Amino acid sequence: MLFKIKTFLYDALKHIVEENGTIQYRRLHYADLVLYLYWLIRALFISLIYIDPERFPLYRYDYASLYFWDHRRILNKFFVIIIFLLIMIGLLCIKTFYFPKQHDDDELRFQVLYDCIVHNTDQYYKSRDTDENIAMKLSQRYENYHQQFVRNHRLLSQITPIAKRVVSFKVWRDSWLEMDRVDKILFEKINKMKLFPYATFKGRSYIVLFILFADRVNYIGHLLYILYQLFSYELVKNSLWMKITLMIETTIFIYNAFLLIQSAMLLACTIMSTYQAFHSGLSYLNQMFVSILDKSRHHNGKQITRKDVLNLGLIYRQHNKLSYYVLHDDKNTWSQSLYYYALISIPINITLLCELIVEDIPAQTEFVFIVIAVVHAITGVIPFMALAHVSSAFHKIRDHILPMQLKLKRNYLRTKLKYDDLYERLMHGKKIAFTFGYLGNLTFRGLFEAFLSYIAAFFLIMGFYMKEHST
Repeated sequence: MLFKIKTFLYDALKHIVEENGTIQYRRLHYADLVLYLYWLIRALFISLIYIDPERFPLYRYDYASLYFWDHRRILNKFFVIIIFLLIMIGLLCIKTFYFPKQHDDDELRFQVLYDCIVHNTDQYYKSRDTDENIAMKLSQRYENYHQQFVRNHRLLSQITPIAKRVVSFKVWRDSWLEMDRVDKILFEKINKMKLFPYATFKGRSYIVLFILFADRVNYIGHLLYILYQLFSYELVKNSLWMKITLMIETTIFIYNAFLLIQSAMLLACTIMSTYQAFHSGLSYLNQMFVSILDKSRHHNGKQITRKDVLNLGLIYRQHNKLSYYVLHDDKNTWSQSLYYYALISIPINITLLCELIVEDIPAQTEFVFIVIAVVHAITGVIPFMALAHVSSAFHKIRDHILPMQLKLKRNYLRTKLKYDDLYERLMHGKKIAFTFGYLGNLTFRGLFEAFLSYIAAFFLIMGFYMKEHST
């Protein structure tokens, strides 16, 4: 997957689901695992010089240890701990995506992600409109926006270059957001998602746009990293053997760094794609449920019709199906992975902050640390908040179940019993949410408790830092 950076998310999920178990698949990812274990052993040897530099004077024989020792003011033992934790995140992602634990019901493993990222993207390209229709839509949109701009901004509209640029940008932006390049009827009514057949057009569009955007960001990030390595790399001029060794080490480092970036992208983006699918489907079901209830209220207490009861049955079945997807994926894939990811990520972010607060480091290095800390925090917090929002959407319907029960006739007893059971499960049953493993449910309350734990861990690690500097 290393070199498929233009369409990484699509190709990665396609590779994981369709090629899992093949000889090539196992060889490739066992090689990834071996290289990461080599990286871990390498870091362990370097860490020995911080334990006892006189007993383990590795900086005399190893150029990497020498580099760390010469820059030990910045690359101190806490920085080495960050490296260990980053390596552990890489190993965790390899384990989660490429070597998942086997279960009896593995048919659904990663199928939610596959449906969101691969199948939905395929349906998008199958539903592409003709070039003539696309040009017609863009032309009509440009004309409408230009007339609106002239009405709202008469003075600016007289400056032709500015008006054209503003209108052209709005046309380009909205043409993507509103999917002018696809046949909407074909995309929404015929080329549906398999596991989320009632996902809205808007939700599916956002999934496609997010995948395309994430792949572009991933591609640009890889190019920038390659350029950085090319300009910052210096050959050792001592001997041919040192040059060869350094080339091998650098190649392994770049490969593992790419794999770490791709693993982080895969983890964060798959979570966000899943959020879009669940949120889209649940929003549609909740809106349908509320519209049935409001229609009865606005018609002077008119009873629910037979057609509405059929729609209520559909909502109930789809709600149960989506709940099963969440609980199944959480149990078999995400629960333990998110648990270990949280345990590893919190110390990484805190240690980076402590490095910035306590250490007197150069401005360039400080900027790099700030960027790493911010990116790490964003890629961790936003996906977790998205999953918490999914749990909130699942339980949103319970506020309307009791009023709906009063509107149902007695001859719709089966529907009343179904929603009575659903209300009981939502109120007192197992929380329909992803989990942090043993830490609890991934809800907004769970995130708040995790934030309190983060603050406690921050002061604890800061205490270690201050104690280290006082000695």
